[in-house]
Amino acid sequence: MAIPDDLTPMAGADPTLAPRESAPPEGAAGPGPLPSPAPAAPAGSLVLQTSLFGPLRVPDGAGRAAELEELSRRAAVYATRARGDGTRRAYRSAWRQFEAWCASLGREPLAADPDTLAMYVVRCADQGFAVSSIRVHLAAIRTAHLLAGLSVDLRHPRLAMVVEGVTRSRGTRPRRQAAPAVPGVLRLMISARPSPDTPLGARDRAMLLVGFGAALRRSELVALTLGDVETVPGRGLKLLVRRSKTDQHGAGQDIAVWANPDQPGFCPLAALDAWLVHRRTAADLDWTASAASRAERPLFCAVSKTGRVTGENLSDKAVARLVKQAALDAGLDPERYSGHSLRAGLATAAGDQGAGLAELMRQTRHKSTEVALGYLRPADLWRNNVTERVFRRGEAERDGADVPRATASVAPP
Repeated sequence: MAIPDDLTPMAGADPTLAPRESAPPEGAAGPGPLPSPAPAAPAGSLVLQTSLFGPLRVPDGAGRAAELEELSRRAAVYATRARGDGTRRAYRSAWRQFEAWCASLGREPLAADPDTLAMYVVRCADQGFAVSSIRVHLAAIRTAHLLAGLSVDLRHPRLAMVVEGVTRSRGTRPRRQAAPAVPGVLRLMISARPSPDTPLGARDRAMLLVGFGAALRRSELVALTLGDVETVPGRGLKLLVRRSKTDQHGAGQDIAVWANPDQPGFCPLAALDAWLVHRRTAADLDWTASAASRAERPLFCAVSKTGRVTGENLSDKAVARLVKQAALDAGLDPERYSGHSLRAGLATAAGDQGAGLAELMRQTRHKSTEVALGYLRPADLWRNNVTERVFRRGEAERDGADVPRATASVAPP
């Protein structure tokens, strides 16, 4: 979703009159309760309406209305670099929190003031934010300034020193990561789903196995269309991921997923075939739909409580809900699992099976070798570990065969 470049200036307007979302996205955390909305913008200010952050009030900006055309052009350039929906939600939530915090202190959020940003970083750290979350907030603040035609220096010495101090104090290691749905866990989740003869049970099994086999992100799984999947006889499935977090320009990438005919209950191809039997009953695939329009319809869609396949798109949150519900029904702790568990499960299992870095990154489409290595290192801790040679030798050595023994010496004549 691109950021539109139609920014509407409203000199002296009240930003509280603009449409605002009632609450931040689910799971978003902030530095304490949000204060009341900021007071009306004083005369002389310029309010720009953006789809990403809503109204952005630029102090003393009314005289800059003539710059709107140039500002719109820059916004259009930024739109081509826009992140995915998840990042947009995170940025919007982060900006809302920063804006409210500034209002509580009587400070301007778009003042490009490094001291204010340094104070906010300290506030976030005191509230227990992870370093990665703090960096997301700073990125959102910088983006808001860019859209308003302002510059903010995140490398300013005072701000940089505070960020470095927080980083050294708290560390950058993630505090909580989704547990990987490795094959053993995935089997439990699948066995706890409704009957595979029902539309819901068939869809859930197919989503779990395809999401796992292709190491898909939540948004990638629900974005698949019927035309993105191809059966390769004697092999399995070939999927086209048209756009992803690391492919915002839509170059697309093919992914192969082997079938498992020896275990039909744990086979992505068999599960998808079972789901497609129900998927073809949806109204969006009736006789009036052309082949081209059918290919663009979602592969996985909503199923009503009565078991009717609706053909309606799923949100990426549906994947997280499915994984958590499957974990709960399987007797697992649902708090440990998330939509990322399927992708992490494939990567972890591949590492345990001795996959190399290049092989892993080809399937997961990671751009960062550091991130991909994170899935290989746990297994590498045990492979060719020097302590194995020390502590796990043969019986003879454990019986003391390698202990030096005293030898009799013969005195020279």
